[in-house]
Amino acid sequence: MHPRLTRLRAAAAVMLFAGLALLSLREAPPAPPGRDRPTELLAPAASAAGLALQPRPGLDAPALVEALARLGVTARATGGAQDPVQARVPTGEDARSLARRIASSGLAASVEEDGLVTASATPAAPRYESGQRAVFEALRLPAVWSPDGGAGITVAVVDSGVDWDHPALAARIAINLADADFDGRDGDASGCADDIAGCSFVSPDTADPSCGPLFEAPNWRARDDEGHGTFVAGLIAAGGPRAEIAGVAPGARILPVKVLDCTGTGRIAEASAGVRYAARMGAHVINLSFGTRTDSAVLRSAIEEAQRLGSLIVASAGNDGRRGVTYPAVYPGVLSVAASGDTSAGSVDYTRVAPFADFGAGVALLAPGVGLLSTLPPARCGQDNWVCEDGPYARGDGSSFATPIVAAAAALFWSRHLDLPAPFVGRVIASAHRPAPPGEAALLDIALALQARLFEAGLPGTSRAGGASGSGAAPSTGN
Repeated sequence: MHPRLTRLRAAAAVMLFAGLALLSLREAPPAPPGRDRPTELLAPAASAAGLALQPRPGLDAPALVEALARLGVTARATGGAQDPVQARVPTGEDARSLARRIASSGLAASVEEDGLVTASATPAAPRYESGQRAVFEALRLPAVWSPDGGAGITVAVVDSGVDWDHPALAARIAINLADADFDGRDGDASGCADDIAGCSFVSPDTADPSCGPLFEAPNWRARDDEGHGTFVAGLIAAGGPRAEIAGVAPGARILPVKVLDCTGTGRIAEASAGVRYAARMGAHVINLSFGTRTDSAVLRSAIEEAQRLGSLIVASAGNDGRRGVTYPAVYPGVLSVAASGDTSAGSVDYTRVAPFADFGAGVALLAPGVGLLSTLPPARCGQDNWVCEDGPYARGDGSSFATPIVAAAAALFWSRHLDLPAPFVGRVIASAHRPAPPGEAALLDIALALQARLFEAGLPGTSRAGGASGSGAAPSTGN
């Protein structure tokens, strides 16, 4: 069985994702807890090392510590009588089980993971201030950004390939040591021989003649000969000591999957094969910065198979400047993204849709798509409208480049909650946005996504925070 599918089923078995509440300044504060209020249980990660407990009114912290000791739980008070108590999770024990046990005892007003609090980190990349700060601030990213954000998550860039040697990407490529012998055999049964760093599905029979001689596909040569895929990859995960810009999730790994040729075009069959390959390789997030007006049964089947294997699909809504969404962004369960960036007032307003972006029903989120700075293969500088800025970095516009920002946001959130399944991750990201007119997409708010509170369900005597109801459906992910 595919490892991501196994983890998905395991997660479902513990009913980890039954409720969601997003913190917002617009929400009224919850009523103060009383003795008869059920314990508020916020689900920890299974691997959490400690839990934070708020004593119930009428039970001070020392008394709570003593009561927990009688249950066999090691705990300590952090300060005063009503200050939180820290409970240690024994080595090898599932933190979720301990949290449920404490919650069911009724001793604490709330039980949650004793998570990390870190100082806000501003990227130290040399070009951040001049080229990225406005975009990061529009996303409310600086408050939650870190150099290892997205660690443990693989994002497949199904595109024109990726420049493996780019100084901002070389350390971010997902390496497949299971098939690294270069012996011409598919040692890991991935469908692509010798795929140590991704795979190309572009066939010499279908590629534009201007691309020159190509090897038979599939093959391991997922190098970028157009620039589009490298630009996308940099927005997601640019990082490392040689990087001059910062990706949204620089701790994530990039899986290059080449389905577009040197002109930035491809075939449905090859694109579909690339999606299936990315899912077989265990990609958590699959970024699709391409689209078609054709409702393809082949492409739809590939999307469904990737979703079955546990991948979250994030796709571009299109750049035709009209109401309506291209495929595959319109397919069920796909997180569809349109570019924001209205320049009609003389400055860039990232809260409004860009004039070239497709919009309307079917668009789940807006993300900045105007004036973005990212990575480019050095050989593409000065070619086909790519204008580099003092090195292998260029600016670009488009929903294609808004899409990886959302894919990276999903990686950031997922890296903090590795037990969650893809559909739930998608709903969290789709729900995290600025206010918007009814029926219209709104700008992604990454800080809000990372502040999402997850609740354990199905345990007698526990509740959601602030009386939040679990009956309301999460906002649509673009279907």
